[in-house]
Amino acid sequence: MCPPLRRTLVLLVLLTSALACARPPSRESEPRASPSRIVSLTPALTEILFAVGAGERVVGVTEYCDYPPEAKTRPKVGGYVNPSVEAVVALRPDLVVVSPGPGNRDAALAMQREGLRVEIVPAETLEESLDAVESVARLCGADERGRALAASVRARLDAVARSVAGRPKVPTLFCLQTTPIIAAGRDTLPAQLLEIAGGRNVVTEPRYPRIGLEAVLASKPELILQSRMDLPAGEAHDEERFWSRWTRIPAVASHRVVVLDASLALRPGPRIADDAEALAAIVHPVVHEEPAAR
Repeated sequence: MCPPLRRTLVLLVLLTSALACARPPSRESEPRASPSRIVSLTPALTEILFAVGAGERVVGVTEYCDYPPEAKTRPKVGGYVNPSVEAVVALRPDLVVVSPGPGNRDAALAMQREGLRVEIVPAETLEESLDAVESVARLCGADERGRALAASVRARLDAVARSVAGRPKVPTLFCLQTTPIIAAGRDTLPAQLLEIAGGRNVVTEPRYPRIGLEAVLASKPELILQSRMDLPAGEAHDEERFWSRWTRIPAVASHRVVVLDASLALRPGPRIADDAEALAAIVHPVVHEEPAAR
C-alpha cells in the first residue's frame, strides 16, 4: 500500500473514532422514570393527560385548561401564551408539556434553564392532534392506553366520513370572528374537520386569514359556521345580527348561519371526534337527524 493511501486510511479511522466518541448517547440508553408531577401548558395536552389516565399526576395547568372539569381544580400557572416560569418552578414538576404557540417559547426555554424537563408536543392540525395523544401517553408511561385512544378517535372520524360519503360537499365559511372577519383557512384543524363532516371550505388561503366581505360574497357559502371565541365571557353574542345584513350571501338568505360553542372544532385533542360528529349533524342534518350537541 502506498504511503499517501495509508495516511488517508489512518486519518479516516481517527476521524470516525472521534465522531463516535462525540456522538451523544441515544435516548434508549437513558430510560426515564414515569413522571409523578406534571404541568401542562396547553389545554389540548391537559385533556389528553386526563384521557390517558394521568390526571391525578397533573399538578398545574393554564387558566384556559377547563376540560375535563377536574382540570379546573388544579393550580393555575398563567396563560397559554404567557405562562409564569416562577409558578411552574414552584410546583416542582418532573415533566412540563407544552405545544408551540405565540409567545410561549421564551418561557419554555427559561424553564429548561431552571433544570425542568420540558417536552414540546405539537398539537395544531388533525394529524398532530392524533400524534399528540400517543406522544403524551408515551411520556407518561401509558403507551398502550394512548394507542388505543388514538385508534378509537381515528375510527370515529372514519365513521363520520363514511356517513356523508357521496353527498354534495356544502360550501362553508368557518368564521372565527367578525370584526374583522377572520376565517379558518386551508390545512387548519377546523377546515380538516369540516371536510370530514361533508363540507367544503370556501377559504383557500392557509392558516387563519383576515378576509373582506367582498371575498365572502364572491365565495357564496351555503353555510356559515360562526365561532364565539373572540368574545369576552358574559358579553352578548350578536354574530347572527352581523351576518343578517348581507342577504346576498346564500347562507344568510337560507338562514344557515350557525353559532357554535366557543371551542367546537378549534381545540385539538381527544374530543375532535365529538367535533366531527357535531359538524356533520350541522352540515348534513338530513343524514344526521339527531341535533348536534356538545
